[in-house]
Amino acid sequence: MEELQTADEYQKLLNAALDLGHLLLENGAEIYRVEDSIQHVLYAYGAKHVDVFAVTNNITVTITLANNTCYTRLRRVYSRTTNFQVVEALNELSRYVCVNRPSADEFSKRIKEIRKTPRYSEPVMTAGYAGVSFCFALMFGGTLSDALTAMLAGAMVRVIVWLLERLHTNSFFINLLASFMVTFVATYAVKFGIAQNSDMIIIGTLMTLVPGVAITNAMRDIIAGDLLAGTMKAVEAMLVALALAIGTGIVLILTGGM
Repeated sequence: MEELQTADEYQKLLNAALDLGHLLLENGAEIYRVEDSIQHVLYAYGAKHVDVFAVTNNITVTITLANNTCYTRLRRVYSRTTNFQVVEALNELSRYVCVNRPSADEFSKRIKEIRKTPRYSEPVMTAGYAGVSFCFALMFGGTLSDALTAMLAGAMVRVIVWLLERLHTNSFFINLLASFMVTFVATYAVKFGIAQNSDMIIIGTLMTLVPGVAITNAMRDIIAGDLLAGTMKAVEAMLVALALAIGTGIVLILTGGM
C-alpha cells in the first residue's frame, strides 16, 4: 500500500486519475461514473478535498492536499465510442486502487494496459451490423427478402462508417451518408422486385445507427442532476437523429417516395 509524500507523486496520481476519467468518458461511461471514480481514487490517497467537473468532451479536476496545496488539471476528450468492456475493466481498476493504493506509476501502467484492450475486428463488426439489421427488419414485420436486403445494407453501413472514421469525417456527415445509402438500397431493391417493403428495410438497418447509449446516458445524467452534461448528450443524440432523417429524406424526395 503506497503512501504518497511528495508533490511530484501527487501530480503523477492526478494525471493517472485524469487518464482513468478520460478513458471512461471516451468509451461511453456516464458523467456521474466518471466524476465518482476520480473522486474516490483521489480521496483514497489522502486528498483533503477533490473537485471534479466533467461534461461530454472535457474533464477538470482540482485536488487540495492536507497542507492546502492545490493542483488542477484539465483534459479534453476528442473522440467518443461505446465499449463497455473497457468501462467494466476501469470500474474494477478504480475499486482495486481505492482498496490497495498502488503507486501512481503502477496505476498508470494498468490504465495503459486497459487502453490496449483488443476491439472486435472489422469483419466481426460488419457481420454484427448485418445480423442486427436482418433481425430488426424481421421483427418490424418485414419479409425474408426484406431482411436479407437489410442484412446487405447493414454490412454496407459498417463499411461506410469504418472508411469515413479512418478519414476523421464528422459524425453528422457519417450518419447522413449512411442513411442516404440505406434508403437508396431499400428503395431500389423494392423497385426492382428484390424486396417488398422499403420502410422495413430502412428502419431495420438504421437501428444500428440509433444513439441508444447517448439517449440513455443523457436521461441518467439529467436525473442525477448533471443537467449540463445531460443536455449536451441529448443534443448530440438529436443531431444523430437529424442526420439520419435528412439522409433518408433526400432519397425519398428524389425518388418520389418509391
